[in-house]
Amino acid sequence: MDFAKICAEWENERLPIINGIIYNTGQVDKVYVDYDDNDKRVLAHSGRAKIDSISIDDDDFCDVTIHSKAHDEKRDIAVYCGGGSYGGDGFVVVESAEAKVIWIAFFEDSNEFERCEIVGNTIIAYNNSDEKWMFDIDTPSKLSIEQVM
Repeated sequence: MDFAKICAEWENERLPIINGIIYNTGQVDKVYVDYDDNDKRVLAHSGRAKIDSISIDDDDFCDVTIHSKAHDEKRDIAVYCGGGSYGGDGFVVVESAEAKVIWIAFFEDSNEFERCEIVGNTIIAYNNSDEKWMFDIDTPSKLSIEQVM
């Protein structure tokens, strides 16, 4: 699998079911959702891979629905968030002004992201479980989850 194929699928509102962050360089930071002793979601980082070393076929893509879009005029980027075809899936996609994908975050257990905003250097995506997921724009694998009060 190569990044160009993933971008072509994104144009058709489909994303690969890969938990973590996929960069336009072809690098993948594998990040999984886990739960602590209090059933609170926590993130587990499980290494890096190159996208071309991951076997992905057409069955490994899911249809996605965009629920929200945010712009950062200063950086000239657009951020999209939404959900996948399995209810628990959530995604965030960052594109340049030329509609070129910079990075994609996809999680099977995040729940759908209903709204996103950009605050400083952080993308905040709000899911339908009263959580906000915060991604550093430049280093999205530095992400955290907080309950929305």
